[in-house]
Amino acid sequence: MLVIIKMPQTTLTGKELPEEEFWAEGSFIESCSNEDWELKKRTFHMKHNEEMNYNCKQCNVKISAHNKDWHANLCDKCFDKMVDEK
Repeated sequence: MLVIIKMPQTTLTGKELPEEEFWAEGSFIESCSNEDWELKKRTFHMKHNEEMNYNCKQCNVKISAHNKDWHANLCDKCFDKMVDEK
């Protein structure tokens, strides 16, 4: 199963992202198995401040269950930095 996450049009720092394109810079695409999807779908629509029980794998700040599952285990700041670097 391929899950495509539509990125916001600007980053948290206000940097504009390119026009919407399937493979545009600033996109983050990650594949997951049916089993992973079943585990992750609960957090898909969660806010970024719900279930703050995890830590960012880059800077160790508290992150939400949503960020753990849908933002590569990164806080918003580190996630935006990762996407901007690609």
